Amino acid sequence: MNPETQTTASFDFGQIISERYKHLTKSEKQIADYLRKNQEESAFLSAGDLARQLGLSEATMVRFARTLGFDSYPAMREALQENFRHRVTHSARLRSRLDDLREAGDIFERLVASEIDYLTEALQTLDRNALNAAVELLRTHQRVFVFGLGPSVSLVELLEIRLTRSARHVIPLKTSGREMLEPMLMMNSTDLLIAIGFFNMTPNLQMVLDYANEHKTPVILVTDTLDSMVGDKADVVLKARRGPVSAFHSLTVPMTIINTLLLALSSVDQEKVMTNLDKLDQLRERLKRSDKS
Repeated sequence: MNPETQTTASFDFGQIISERYKHLTKSEKQIADYLRKNQEESAFLSAGDLARQLGLSEATMVRFARTLGFDSYPAMREALQENFRHRVTHSARLRSRLDDLREAGDIFERLVASEIDYLTEALQTLDRNALNAAVELLRTHQRVFVFGLGPSVSLVELLEIRLTRSARHVIPLKTSGREMLEPMLMMNSTDLLIAIGFFNMTPNLQMVLDYANEHKTPVILVTDTLDSMVGDKADVVLKARRGPVSAFHSLTVPMTIINTLLLALSSVDQEKVMTNLDKLDQLRERLKRSDKS
């Protein structure tokens, strides 16, 4: 595949990087990681400017572009610029109705407008077939591992509570380092992994995905930009943007995706979920009686 022969609409720089990533040198991987996370900012930089930012030589930048299949660095930059312009044109149509509010409103109004913006975009970009496939995986698996670090811990805890109420055995993986290794020992092909990760393919995320693949554990990935980097490591990818890399990132969109999964699971596995909720209500009543005695 020659990137220069692709149309603007179909050009996916992240996919090109993903296909060639294993064959890149250490310096080329440094460039790839930076460009993948900073496409908008880097699309208009010269090879020299970007080389100085990364502490590399301009010749390395040129070799990188050729490794990806471009004739030169300027050819790669031009493709990135065209792709950027296409995305801007598309998103501008989607956001035009909220522009006035963003400029005139107070910080709460601007934030709400931004959240509405990305939720509206998610309506168009979230793959419904992938969503249905994720619900089916949840329906057919009793034990679920849920991975997420940093701000994503709140999403892990949401899934832990709600999936437990849906009669699933949930094992949270929300601490980095050795603390999450022992729970992972139980993972096998009868389990399910839900992994949550944004922007960076961290060593912890990489390890969890690799371990799940080694043990043939199906994987649902909730992400914004990591789909091309993860490749076939995930059985289902639920992807929706949360905003530019440089912006404040809200969890509203991924939380909405997760809530959709939970509600859909309750719908398709209603008898089991309702039975478990009845048990929970009975336990609550027993607790109330114990408190009164």
